[in-house]
Amino acid sequence: MKIKAISAVLAAMLTIGPAAAQSLTPEQIAAMVDQKMNELNPYQSLLNDPDPERSRLAMQVMLESGDPELVRMALEFGLLSPSQTVKHAALKAWLGTRPVITMRFDGTAVRDGSYPKTITNSWSGSLDGKIGYWRISVGDYLEEKHCFANTRSPEDCFVTVNVDSIFFTPTYLNGRAIITDEGSLAGKGQMFNVDEQVPFSVKLLN
Repeated sequence: MKIKAISAVLAAMLTIGPAAAQSLTPEQIAAMVDQKMNELNPYQSLLNDPDPERSRLAMQVMLESGDPELVRMALEFGLLSPSQTVKHAALKAWLGTRPVITMRFDGTAVRDGSYPKTITNSWSGSLDGKIGYWRISVGDYLEEKHCFANTRSPEDCFVTVNVDSIFFTPTYLNGRAIITDEGSLAGKGQMFNVDEQVPFSVKLLN
């Protein structure tokens, strides 16, 4: 008897549910979704503020907060934005936190025999086959030069973020990169004593 009663209630709920759902307008559903999203992630709501300046400031504050989760969220939002202006703003704000950058060099197609030596003798680099790595700590922002230095050469430009490109100019390298759709940096550079340009990349999102 109890089983029949429960079944009847469930059947009634299933009957009423679709009817109730159909009574909602698209606008009401959108409002309910927005409310749920705000409840689940208020930080995401700040990043998605319709005012571009408020959105940019929210991203900057979160990147500078030192909270790993907020930094990850803001960096992902900025780097994956369809707007190059937002991408570059996110990168500059992140560089301002003085991270350690790992540069990955793909020497697979490089024929110049000086390539391995340039990798290992510069920036305490390492090699895995023909893939090279440099770890470089970002330093202060140099206002007069509009670039970020590195901690080893505090008066020289290391990364310069321009309107259309990102330039890497640590000792032994002169390279140009862009932010990819996946949120990484990718480009090519001329290395010291290496005749050919070497592709390099920097992973920014975990």
